[in-house]
Amino acid sequence: MRGRRCRCGPFNVDIIPKGLLQPFMLRLLMDKPMHGFEIMEQIFEKTDGMWRPGPAAVYPSLSQLESSGYIEAVNKGNKGEKARKQYRITERGKEAIKGYEKMSVDLAEDLDQFIPFLKRF
Repeated sequence: MRGRRCRCGPFNVDIIPKGLLQPFMLRLLMDKPMHGFEIMEQIFEKTDGMWRPGPAAVYPSLSQLESSGYIEAVNKGNKGEKARKQYRITERGKEAIKGYEKMSVDLAEDLDQFIPFLKRF
């Protein structure tokens, strides 16, 4: 098993639960403003290489989080290099992420219950 999919015979099974990207992005932005590529790299690093979401997932998610008011663009005035749009979390985003810790505990408990079944299968 490499990356975020398990090849099980002719089947590809996602090992990263759907819906985790946006809360993960908000949690990262709690630490500091970042641009999309930096978010991708941080997710890869923090998951020990198990998950590297691509631009096709990250940039639409950033756009959706911004239009929902959870993040906002920060203009850093990068001169001389290609300007990258950085984002920071808003107060609304901080409120939204408060449930992240509970969600992560619940998810871990659910996975702990599922793993014995997976090993028997």
